[in-house]
Amino acid sequence: MIIEKITMFHVQLPMKFNFKTAKGSLNLRETIIIKVESPNGLSGFGEVVAFKTPFYTSETFADSWKILEETYLPEILQKEFSHPFEIHEFFRNPLPMALAGLENALLDLYFKERNKNLIAGLFQEKLADKIPRGAVLGQMSDEQTIKEIDQLINSGVKRIKLKISPQIGTDLIKKLVKSYPQITFALDANRSFQLTDWPVIKELDELGLACIEEPFDIKDLSELKLLTENFLTPICFDESVQDLESLKILTELPFQTMLNVKIGRLGGLYQTQKAIEFCRQHQIGFWIGSMVESGISKILHVQLAALSGNAMAGDLSDSKHYFDIDLIQPEIAFPNGWMTVPTGIGIGLSVNETLLKGYTVNKLIMTYFR
Repeated sequence: MIIEKITMFHVQLPMKFNFKTAKGSLNLRETIIIKVESPNGLSGFGEVVAFKTPFYTSETFADSWKILEETYLPEILQKEFSHPFEIHEFFRNPLPMALAGLENALLDLYFKERNKNLIAGLFQEKLADKIPRGAVLGQMSDEQTIKEIDQLINSGVKRIKLKISPQIGTDLIKKLVKSYPQITFALDANRSFQLTDWPVIKELDELGLACIEEPFDIKDLSELKLLTENFLTPICFDESVQDLESLKILTELPFQTMLNVKIGRLGGLYQTQKAIEFCRQHQIGFWIGSMVESGISKILHVQLAALSGNAMAGDLSDSKHYFDIDLIQPEIAFPNGWMTVPTGIGIGLSVNETLLKGYTVNKLIMTYFR
């Protein structure tokens, strides 16, 4: 591969509501879009999903932009390589979200050049024709939560993940599970509980939840080996697992585990593919999350959710759920709770470059001609 031009866009996408979790809130999605161009006139797109503040992981928007501008992009422009995964040999101790965004753009271009779909081509397997929608609800009043659940049910959703924290308590969760037996519920605490809160988490075990995600604020997953084995609900891991070494620890824990797969957090599809293969080999349930991101990144997660072996529907809502308009054509949509999986070349669909430019507040262009 030869890259002769790279453009990095600082994009601001206004959100339709304030999305609140135990760690923070978001009403404007600032993101980085990378466009790579080859001498043959083709281009590829990727998205860097780091947030402005380090409430999810330590990597921030500013960190990502800086390392891309000063290290990653100049390096790519001066090298010839046969496959995008070779960039993992160039950079040591990389920032995962920055590297993932660049890798995704290169992979989009690589598979366009070969007239193949990115995810189907990478995993060498046929994707499911359709996937079900899973929804995630941020923290809000009890009344608003019930209203949102009713709307989701009417739109065909059958799996809902609720953001929780120690301040919410368990009464509402118990009420919702009892009131909506047709819904599969999961919980996400974003590491807001302490290990001493284990009795509270244990109290939720009787509810038949799909999983409880990231309950504890801990520094080392090995601390969880001390917990009781008599726990039936799978514990799901997201931000605690940022590499394959931490993923391996899940096989040592005394309860059933799951992995929320996010390309940006894992450092790109090279690591994501290895993580999914590991989960398949070790009977760890995996499913696909998202990062309140534009469709440029989320559409890859839609296609990952179409791989065999997903443990449950992903956190993949309609584009219109978060934004008035997305950066892709067609937008992500789940009519009646199901989405037809796009299998076009590259990321599977088109980027609306007119909209991309319209939402751009700053950009950086780098070129290199041999």
